[in-house]
Amino acid sequence: MNIRKATEQVEGAIRAYLSRDEHGLLRIPFEMQRPLILMGPPGIGKTAIVAQIAERLGINFVSYSITHHTRQSALGLPYIDDDEFGGRSYKVSRYTMSEIIAATHDAIEESGIAEGVLFLDEVNCASETLAPAMLQFLQYKTFGQHRLPMGWVIVCAGNPPEYNRAARDFDPAMMDRMKKIDIEPDLDVWMDYAIAHGVHPAITTYLANKPKNFYKVRAAVSGARIVTARGWEDLSRMLVAYEHEDMNVSQALVAQYLQDSETAEDFSLYYDLFAKYHDDYKVGDILAGTSGHAIERRARMAPFDERIALVNLLLDALVDETHDVEATEGALRAIRTELAGNRQQLEGFDGPSVVEQLADKARKAAEEALAKGSSSAATQLKTVEKAQLWERIRAQVAQWAASRVGAEHAFAAAREPFNAAARELAARVGTVSSHLDAALSFLDRCYGDGQEMLIFASHLAVDPVFMRFVSAHGSESFVQHSQALMFHERGLDLLREVDELQGL
Repeated sequence: MNIRKATEQVEGAIRAYLSRDEHGLLRIPFEMQRPLILMGPPGIGKTAIVAQIAERLGINFVSYSITHHTRQSALGLPYIDDDEFGGRSYKVSRYTMSEIIAATHDAIEESGIAEGVLFLDEVNCASETLAPAMLQFLQYKTFGQHRLPMGWVIVCAGNPPEYNRAARDFDPAMMDRMKKIDIEPDLDVWMDYAIAHGVHPAITTYLANKPKNFYKVRAAVSGARIVTARGWEDLSRMLVAYEHEDMNVSQALVAQYLQDSETAEDFSLYYDLFAKYHDDYKVGDILAGTSGHAIERRARMAPFDERIALVNLLLDALVDETHDVEATEGALRAIRTELAGNRQQLEGFDGPSVVEQLADKARKAAEEALAKGSSSAATQLKTVEKAQLWERIRAQVAQWAASRVGAEHAFAAAREPFNAAARELAARVGTVSSHLDAALSFLDRCYGDGQEMLIFASHLAVDPVFMRFVSAHGSESFVQHSQALMFHERGLDLLREVDELQGL
């Protein structure tokens, strides 16, 4: 199955394993919860989907690569202890707690959340000395004398032996105790993910025209030839950074991520061409509705691959804007909740000190999120924006406290920067909405309801963040084009789902 269907299966299993009845008992007893094992070629996103599911469910996520562990680090170290049996004292062997089990307890202590996912990568590449302990753990959820905390789900990942010479097949008796999910690369599914997560438009455009170059893992006389989804995404981040620093993107750089000489050379040539498209088409002018007839004439006369490049440039800009808006909206909602929850204290004598505490807490949360890097980019952005707004509130309240002029109390002083940020957000929402209308109008004038419009609107329709934006702020032009393109039922279903979730 593809990565999207695998995500549904993994999330469904985790939710079922954590489901409890009216008495608080697990509906599927802990000892009967089969570990999940995701089997598939390297670099298709097995680790990423499990981490994203854990974050979405609000539970812990602890990840280990089994190839980095010895029997001692996984099982624990032996030590001699004293014990008494039948009235006689004996020296007995004990084991310290496994590093892996200890990490789950650390996560519980740190987050205050009892449930979590323990992700074990390359599980079928365990060393010969570690393999028996791993099999015991997968079957009984124990390393030595120490058991995985109840409420934790084991999810494993492995590569089939044809992709990894160190990999081995589990025996049938072992596989009968696991829930196996086979995953295969799927470009169409990855493209939806790539556009929604800001993968560089040069990459999405290139792969739309050269789908056979999406994934290659094979041996060659001169060495392995490896091109994976992970490689494309990592290359995307490097391209964005290089462009920001105004550095030249060379074929040598591309080849460090696309380890197939033909693909690296082909994409490098295309990237140079795409960069020219980026300079020639003034995307900012198109979104502002001021592109002019010359740009429209070129867009109409362009070959198909150039048209797709333009569509992806517009998609990239709009997706970035809507995702940034959602992060700011999330930060504002969180601060509004905190202000309301602490209103009584903020209206009292200690109001300024309460603001200091809340601002300091937000700052530490942002620093921790950036230091750990375990949260998604969207969550990190929301956390940072929240900390920045709390700093604005703190400065305003400190100024008021020094003069006691204007606001009646700290709560009223705090509302001033909050309301200003809300007005700034409203202006940004209006700008994004006008950009969306301008992009749709431009594409309509150039291509009508052709393939270009279908690609543009359908990619937006499968981005949950964009659909939440449309649901919250509306876009008659997008709905009209969606209906005209015959995929409005899916989009409107998503809108209804969003409305229902917001109504909970």
